[in-house]
Amino acid sequence: MPHILAAASAFPPNVVPQAAVREAIGKIFAGRIPDLERLLAVFDHSRIVTRHLMRPLAWYCQPRSAQERNRIYLEEGLELLARAAQGCLQRAACNPASIDHVIAVSSTGHAAPSIDARLINRLGLRRDVSRLPVWGLGCAAGAAGLARAFDHCRAHPRATVLLVALETCSLTFLASDLSKKNLVGTAIFADGAAAVLVAGAEAASSGPRLLAARSHLFPQSENIMGWEFGDAGMQLILSPRLPAVVKEELPRLVDGFLHSRGLDRSDLAHYLTHPGGAKVIDAYREALGLHNGELDLTEEMLRGHGNVSSVSVLVVLERWLASERARQPGYGLLSAFGPGFSAEQVLLEV
Repeated sequence: MPHILAAASAFPPNVVPQAAVREAIGKIFAGRIPDLERLLAVFDHSRIVTRHLMRPLAWYCQPRSAQERNRIYLEEGLELLARAAQGCLQRAACNPASIDHVIAVSSTGHAAPSIDARLINRLGLRRDVSRLPVWGLGCAAGAAGLARAFDHCRAHPRATVLLVALETCSLTFLASDLSKKNLVGTAIFADGAAAVLVAGAEAASSGPRLLAARSHLFPQSENIMGWEFGDAGMQLILSPRLPAVVKEELPRLVDGFLHSRGLDRSDLAHYLTHPGGAKVIDAYREALGLHNGELDLTEEMLRGHGNVSSVSVLVVLERWLASERARQPGYGLLSAFGPGFSAEQVLLEV
C-alpha cells in the first residue's frame, strides 16, 4: 500500500488577531447591515484566536478589483506553495527529481496555466512529471487530493506523488456583500498552503499506510456550500444547515466506509478532521461520540489559523505526523466535507 512520507505547510506573514478582524469588519459594514453588532457575535463564538491573511488587515478596508486579488493569488500564492512543497521535500529527504506526479488543489483563485505548472517550473521538477490540477472541491479538496494520490500510487507502485493545496480565502472578501453568510465566511476563513508526499509500495517502506478512500455526493445539495460568480468576484454560498447535515449524515458515512473494510469505529485510534468551524467540529464530536481529545489537533488548527479550506486537514495531518500520536499503532480516519455537497474519507494505518 502507498505510504505518507511527509507533510508541511506555509502561511503568509500577516498574523491577525480575531478581535482585530471583528473591529475592522464592524467599521466596514457600520450603518449598512441591520443589527450588525448582534451578527458580529459570530467572531466571538468562532473559537479562533488568530488567522493568517495574504495582506495586512488595513488592505481589506479599501475596494480591490478582482484582477488585483487574483494577481496576489497567483504571485504570492505561488510563493507560499513553493515554501510548503520545499519544506515537505526536505522533511522527507526527497530529491525533487524523484517526483513523478503533482496534484494541485485550490478553490480561491484562477490560473491558466494552472498553479501546478508554475510550481513545477519553480521547483525544477522533471519535464516528464504528470500533473492533475483540481479546482472547486473547496474544503474537501485536501482529503480528495490525498485520495487521488493514493489512487495514483496504487496504479503506479514505484511513483512518488506531491500533493499541494493553496487557498487565499481572504482575497475573496467582498465589502459589497451585505449577507449574513458573508459575515460568517469573513469570521472563519483564512489563507495558507500545504504539501504532502505520498509514495507507492515499491518506492517507500515507511510512514503511515494509505489503505482506502471513499467519496460521497449528496443529491440536490448544491446550495449548501460553494461559490457564485459575479462582476465583483466570487461570492460565498454557505448554508446554515451545514452543521446539521454533518451531524445527521456522518455516522452513516463513517460506519459504511469502515464496514466495507471489515472495521468499525472502535478500531479507529486517530481522527484527522477538517476544522470547518466551531459548529462543524461540535457536530463531528457529537455525531461520533468523540469526547476524549480525539479532535484536539483539529481544534488547535482552528484556534491558530481559522478555516483554510482544503489546506486545513493537511495541516492537521502534518501536526499529527509530528506528534507522539502518530507512533501509536492503529487505524486513522482523515475526513472533510466540501461543495457538492460532498464528503471525502481516507483510511490510514500506522
